[in-house]
Amino acid sequence: MRPWLLALLLLAAGAAALAAGLSWTVRRRDLVRRPEERRVGFGFRKTLLIYQPSNRGRVNAIAWELARTLARAGHTVTLNVPSPVLTYDPAEYDLLVFGGSAYLGSVGRPLKDYLASLRFRGKQVLLFVVGDLERAPEMAGLRLCVPAGNQVRSIKIRPDEGKKLCQFAQASV
Repeated sequence: MRPWLLALLLLAAGAAALAAGLSWTVRRRDLVRRPEERRVGFGFRKTLLIYQPSNRGRVNAIAWELARTLARAGHTVTLNVPSPVLTYDPAEYDLLVFGGSAYLGSVGRPLKDYLASLRFRGKQVLLFVVGDLERAPEMAGLRLCVPAGNQVRSIKIRPDEGKKLCQFAQASV
C-alpha cells in the first residue's frame, strides 16, 4: 500500500473516531436521568437545587458540597436532577439553584428544558456551570431559560473549584 493512501485512511479513521466520541458525549450530556429527591439540612429558608449530572460525576460532588454549605447556612435544600416529571413549585422556595457541566459550549438539554418549563417571578436564582474553559458561552444559553423578573447570579467554575461555588453562593444569599 502506498504511504500517502495509508496516511489518508488513518486520517479518515481518526476523524470518524473523533466524531463518534463527540456524538457519544453529546448523547450522554442530554440523557434524562431518573429523578431521586434528596433533602439536606433543616433550616428556615427553602432552597431547590436542580443539577444535570456530569458524565464523570464531578457535578454530583459539587452539587452535594453546595447543598451541605447552604444547609450549614440555615437552608433546607431539596436536591434533584431535571426531569419532565418533577412537580416542584418554585413559589415555595426562597432560593432556586440550577447547574451542570459544560460540554461543547452548552449545558445538558434536560436542564435547559426543565428550567424553561418553569414559570416564576421575583425569585433569587443562582446558576452555575462547571467546565474547563475560561469562556462561558453556555452560561448565556442557561440564563435565557430563566424567566424575566428574577434576580439572577451566575458563575462558571472549573471541576476542582467547588469551594469557590460555595463561597459565591454564601455571598449571594
